[in-house]
Amino acid sequence: MPSENRKNALILSGGGGRGAYHVGVMRFLEEHEWFPDIVAGTSIGAVNGAALASGHNSRSLWALWQRLTTDDVQKTHWNLLEGNYLLDTSPLRNTLQEHGWVNFERLNSAEAAVHLRVTATEINSGQLHVFGNSDDIYPSKMRRENIELNHIIASCSIPIVYPATQLNDTLYWDGATVANTPLGPAIDAGAEEIVVVIMTPWEDDDAGTPELPTPKNILTAASTMLEWALLASFQSDLKMFRRINELVRLQVENARLQATNRLLMAQLRGEELDLEDKDGNGIPDIFEDKFHALPEPIIVAPQKAIPVDRIIRYTRDGHEELFQLGYEDAKRAWRAAGKVVEGEG
Repeated sequence: MPSENRKNALILSGGGGRGAYHVGVMRFLEEHEWFPDIVAGTSIGAVNGAALASGHNSRSLWALWQRLTTDDVQKTHWNLLEGNYLLDTSPLRNTLQEHGWVNFERLNSAEAAVHLRVTATEINSGQLHVFGNSDDIYPSKMRRENIELNHIIASCSIPIVYPATQLNDTLYWDGATVANTPLGPAIDAGAEEIVVVIMTPWEDDDAGTPELPTPKNILTAASTMLEWALLASFQSDLKMFRRINELVRLQVENARLQATNRLLMAQLRGEELDLEDKDGNGIPDIFEDKFHALPEPIIVAPQKAIPVDRIIRYTRDGHEELFQLGYEDAKRAWRAAGKVVEGEG
């Protein structure tokens, strides 16, 4: 992939009321001078991503989260005989518009702080749609259009829990329904150094499969099922990412071998073959300065499952706990990636 226009990308998974975890991660990254150029978010990740694109940083966003309550996000949908959902998200609409979370004018202008990508799932086809406020670098199916309130609400429309949201005559559910962690859209936008934030325990395939508590009742059974479902799409995306990386490495090495063979054959014939890109030993180094495999994403995730009821519960104490958890997990992931943590030498 072209190494020009290198961009940092922050990928924010869905998780409802657990979104304060994202902000703790952001705080750690900012303290270590790592700032995203691209933010790809699903569900509450789309909300936090839109806030960043509007010019918020972790401190101003955290101030908003500290004031956020359940009543600011949802209310009971009393007439269950009408509609196919349990909770009404009209309070969230008001919160995002009236309480300073998102500035849609800035988000959709040249002054946007980041390249934003949000996802939603088309109900009738199950197809994931990606919406963005800027063009992708690589060919993709991303829809470049002004991001509006309905795009964010659509990305948050958890099936059964919240009502579907209409965009351009089409109904959408939460993007997490099929892709909770949008790795692909970030790469299409030009990402090279990627930090992925997921709110489900994660261990790489090489380290084994994360273990979740054995379900003891219906609630914990639902929690366990949801955690595995949220991980599935990211596991698939990460495997594809690594396969493409390996293909890039093989293509670059093949090009080097072919060029080296041409150089040696020319020397045997007593000819001079000038190759512009060579390493210190005169061996062709073509493509390596233009194309390279992407670094492994830094994956920030909790070590233990976060209770599923946090998805629809927004409390100050809960936000405080999740913020600190996100900060500490980011520190652990940063250290594991071989990067220097301030204060640790």
